[in-house]
Amino acid sequence: MGFIQLVLLEGLLLFSAGMIFFGGAWGTIAAMVVISGLNILIHPLEQFWRWEMPLLLGGILGVLLLLFIGKMAKQSNVVSGLVGGLIGLVLFGAFLTPMAAIVLWILVVGMGIIPKSQNKHILWSLAPTILRIMIGLGSIIFGNFMTF
Repeated sequence: MGFIQLVLLEGLLLFSAGMIFFGGAWGTIAAMVVISGLNILIHPLEQFWRWEMPLLLGGILGVLLLLFIGKMAKQSNVVSGLVGGLIGLVLFGAFLTPMAAIVLWILVVGMGIIPKSQNKHILWSLAPTILRIMIGLGSIIFGNFMTF
């Protein structure tokens, strides 16, 4: 693969990871479609199913985990603004330096990063976000292995 193709591939994989992070279960399904399309373009039919089956199994497991963890997080009365606040911090941080992003985020959004609650509630409030990050990184790693 040439340099431009590798850059486009990494951009596509980062786009898929972003869909997982911001879209949750629906984003994971969309990312599976994107990576399956990449699989169709790269591999002949004999190798297609060798990579497609682990992709489908991992995607289905990821969707089920996201739904289960999301349901558990909502049942534990966690602060619902935490995930929105983290997403706002990521969006501001993508375009500004981190310190300016935090100051602007506090001024504009006006909520803390960590809610004042019990440790169990903080863990459950961070669990969906951490799971989305792990599934997104897994899709990037899987996509890179798939294109060898």
